[in-house]
This record gives sequence, structure tokens and C-alpha cells, in this order.
Amino acid sequence: MKKLVFKGLLVLWFGTGSISAQRYLNLSVDNDLFFGRDRYYSSGIFVSAGKLNENSDMSIKYVHWTLGHEIYTPSLRYTKEVEYYDYPYGGWLFFQRAEERQLNSNNAWLWAIKVGMTGKASLASFMQNLYHDKILGLPNMAWEKPVPQRFHVNLNGLYKKRINLFPKGAILTDFFGNLGTQRTAIGTNIGLLLGSSKVISFIHNPLEMQEVGFGIYIGSRLEYRFHDFMISGSLFDDNAPFTLESIPYKYNALVGLAIYGEQLQLQILWNRISNDNTAQKTKAHYYLNISLSRFF
Repeated sequence: MKKLVFKGLLVLWFGTGSISAQRYLNLSVDNDLFFGRDRYYSSGIFVSAGKLNENSDMSIKYVHWTLGHEIYTPSLRYTKEVEYYDYPYGGWLFFQRAEERQLNSNNAWLWAIKVGMTGKASLASFMQNLYHDKILGLPNMAWEKPVPQRFHVNLNGLYKKRINLFPKGAILTDFFGNLGTQRTAIGTNIGLLLGSSKVISFIHNPLEMQEVGFGIYIGSRLEYRFHDFMISGSLFDDNAPFTLESIPYKYNALVGLAIYGEQLQLQILWNRISNDNTAQKTKAHYYLNISLSRFF
């Protein structure tokens, strides 16, 4: 009986049919605890859904929805003496709606609107202390003078392009811009993809890959942040109780592996990110992203 139940669950999740999927559900988790750390960009949890919206000779259109939650903490997590903080406590809870137009198998545009809350309404202190208490058995973190509660609106745009080098190798690149009260930035991702994966961008639309395969990705991300509310507070007032001097130039290194099944995608991405502010005590911060998608 147990074997039958187990086999049934496998069939339900992995599927046995073709990969002509038109919808997906995705759970993506960022966390630095995989490397024995808990500081700076401490965690991110993102639940996404998307669907094929239109398929014509001219282009393919997708729509994506994401509910996301991010947590930021200093390295000294239990002290209430803010003069020793190297990062403000902060939470960012948001909802995003994105539309994507794939012009062909190698080019696509994406634009999105993101709305959300920072501060107490983000539930970051509650969720983090609940997890630390009930799961890790650790005391509550200080959460002294966190970023203030604000409603934010951001507009995001992205152009992505695939350059095929040989049958199982391609350059993936994209150019992006964010404009809003939570963060304003421009940047680019560029990397080498090896394997049978046909995606245009390694870290975006799961529906791009419609066949069984895999991909190994080695890349980098360059970004210039004109404003980051999570570090320096609002552009329009000085109500943030604790701020630091932001570093506008950002560099990330990324190494990833993706496996595409008939109804399942698993992606693991190692991230090395440069410092966000001048007070951080390390040269870089590391976290792991694990992303799981189910196709329908």
C-alpha cells in the first residue's frame, strides 16, 4: 500500500506526458543559512504563477504573478546597540504582475509593476523570529530601529537575448531597469549556458523550456543602484531611524544548475554578491537559491 501511494505521488508531481505546458507554479527560496550565515540579505521566499497568454506567428505572450518576501539583518543580530549595526533591519513584502513578449526563440521583453510594504506591515520581524524560535530554537533577534513602514510602487523593465554559440552552448544576456520608491537601478546579466536547455534567460520564465534537458550556468550581474530604500531610507523624508551609506555599484557572480523534467523544473543557483553599504564587515555575501517549478 505504501509503495502504491509513493508511486502515485511521483506520477502526480513529475508527470508522464509531453511538455506542452501552458501554466506553471513556482516556489523559489533564497537563504544564506546554507553557508552557515544569517546576515545582510538573509532570506527571500517567492511564490509565482504564470501562463501562456497568447501564441501567434508574431510573438508569444506570457503573464506572471509573484508574491515575494525579503528579510535583511545586520551581522550582530541580538544587540540593540545600533551604532554597531552594519546593515539596517528590514523587510519587503510585495506583489508583482509581469507581462512578457517573446519575439522569437532568442529575444524577449518583460515589463512589470511591483507594489508592497516595508516596515512592520512586511511581517519580517514576526516571520523571522517565529522561524528562529520554533524551527532553529534560537532567541528572538533584536529588530531595533528597522526601516520604516511605507507603501512602495516600482516599475521594472527587462530585455533578454540568447546568442547561440554551438548546439549545446549559448551566451545569455539581459538588460534591466527598476524605477520606484523601493529601489531604482539599472544593470545587466551575462553568462555562459552549457547543456540542452533552450531558455533565453536562466533566472526567469520556466515555460521557456519545453523539453526534457539540463543546463549549467556561469555568469555575472552588474548593477548600479541610484537609490535603495532598504539602506538609505526615503528620497522624500528623513524619517528612517537608522540608515547607512549605500554603495551604488554592485557585482554578483552566479553559478547554477537546472534540470527540466516533463512536468518539473529544479534550479539551484549559487550567488556571491558585493557589499550594499560601506559598514559591512565582509568583502562579499553568499546565498543559495533553490527554485522548484511544476508545469500544467
